[in-house]
Amino acid sequence: MQPVRVLITVPDLEGESDIIKQIEAVSDRVNVLFKPCKTNIETANILKDVEVLYTQTPPNHLDYANCLRWVQLCFTGVDNKVENQMFDPHRKITVTNGAGAHAVAIAEYCMAAMGILTRNLLQFFRDQQSTIRDRSHSPVLDLHCKTLCIVGYGQIGREVARLASAYHMRIMAVDPNPDWRTSSGFQWPGVGDPQGNFPKEFFTPGQLHQALEQSDYVVCCAPLTPKTKNLFSHKEFGAMKSGAYFIHVGRGPTLDDMALAKALENGSIAGAAVDVFASDPDPLPPDHPMWTLDNAYISPHVSGNRNRAYFQKMNDILCENLRRYLQGESLFNVVTRQRGY
Repeated sequence: MQPVRVLITVPDLEGESDIIKQIEAVSDRVNVLFKPCKTNIETANILKDVEVLYTQTPPNHLDYANCLRWVQLCFTGVDNKVENQMFDPHRKITVTNGAGAHAVAIAEYCMAAMGILTRNLLQFFRDQQSTIRDRSHSPVLDLHCKTLCIVGYGQIGREVARLASAYHMRIMAVDPNPDWRTSSGFQWPGVGDPQGNFPKEFFTPGQLHQALEQSDYVVCCAPLTPKTKNLFSHKEFGAMKSGAYFIHVGRGPTLDDMALAKALENGSIAGAAVDVFASDPDPLPPDHPMWTLDNAYISPHVSGNRNRAYFQKMNDILCENLRRYLQGESLFNVVTRQRGY
């Protein structure tokens, strides 16, 4: 059988010989070429005779990619890539992403954020800086048996549900496909909720407010599509309980951050933790009210930080998909221009 030329352009894998060896070990048919590229132009210029591309810098133009049949992306969000030529149906290129590789890290961030907000740790840290010991700042909520609404029940949402179940939280999920309880994405043992067993109720996006009204905690991990832009704005925060907390780890533009700031200022909700804003990768403007709110915790898009554990998980996806590709089987994590994820 013909060899399959696999080009890897992910710069972070430089020096990671064991990860490269795992890819080579998938099959004797695999011919791996590693050339780190930091721009999509660099990648575009070395695609001749390449059948499989593993990259974090997908090229905008595929003039030299007549043999390309599959692109494995080293990231998840593709909302800013849907006009790329790799999604052109005439080229017949399958595109897969890294959905799930961040799930453990981001879910742990969400649970940590719930703890920080619920236990009032932000205020206690401020007290510490001022050498104050004030027990009146003691928290009024426990996570135990509270209601959690997860908006976007993909790999991240499913892992949040698994962790939250340890607190016996009542879990609800909002997803465009509420009947799809089972996950079709790549699955690691002991991670997530592949059978959709944890949510007590599933809601459609049209029922979002119905779910928000019941929730003590809301975690947004939704992808960005035309339908999810500003998914959380004034009406959504108005539908939440005044004592509820909001955690945002989805794509930045799914959140109207000025609406969130207003809700926090006027007490419509109790607090929020936000890892991604619409301005990302640029920071919020210095005069943005989120910087100075006492009931907000913000971080610079690090909930799913790209450490070695992340790249090992990405390699797990790539190797299993490569095995499937060679066997002519369907791949995990296929993304399309129509869905936007």
